[in-house]
Amino acid sequence: MKNKYIVFLFLTTFTFLNSFCQSKEIDQIKCKDILQKVSSSFQKNTSSKFNFKLEISSEDINEIQNGFAFIKDEKYYYKTEEREVISDGINIWTYLPEDNECYIDLLADLDNPINPSEIFTIWKEGFKFRYIKKDVIENELIHTIKMYPSNPDKSKYHTIVMTVNETLNTIVQASIKTKDGVTIKTTVNSIIGNPKMNANQFTWEINNYPNVDEIDNR
Repeated sequence: MKNKYIVFLFLTTFTFLNSFCQSKEIDQIKCKDILQKVSSSFQKNTSSKFNFKLEISSEDINEIQNGFAFIKDEKYYYKTEEREVISDGINIWTYLPEDNECYIDLLADLDNPINPSEIFTIWKEGFKFRYIKKDVIENELIHTIKMYPSNPDKSKYHTIVMTVNETLNTIVQASIKTKDGVTIKTTVNSIIGNPKMNANQFTWEINNYPNVDEIDNR
């Protein structure tokens, strides 16, 4: 009788673990499929503009900013009430109007630079996924997906929560939590493909900012 009980317990445990592993594998495929549709929709444009709300919080920071961003390949430009950030993919210029200063850095030297396009493609490498829930809001299908680094020891991220509008194939919100306790939440209010841009949209033009102090950290 005892042996039958042990066999039954083994089979029950094996069945549960097998079902659990299959469920996790289905989760991975489902989440990747949803996110791939978003990335494909975003990357079909040679450039994009979107309006956003940015919330940055940590033990020492609590900021809420509204702004807009231009993106093309690895280059980006975004502007909020507090700052203007320009990157050509190698350098990054951070202009603070209140201080009338512009900080110039190499992008590679910064620990956590905010690249607005990251929320559309960050999922592609180094993450595992968990499907959280599905909602229908105003006849639009909304998914919530949680992402974890595949190799936590080598990742700067703790967790990322993505809210995806499958009906429109776009990110609604991305909440990125870093391992140093900073949470960066970006809410996408609207997005435009292939917008009109200035020829020098992704470079710092000192002539457009008279009397600004440049602080070059390169």
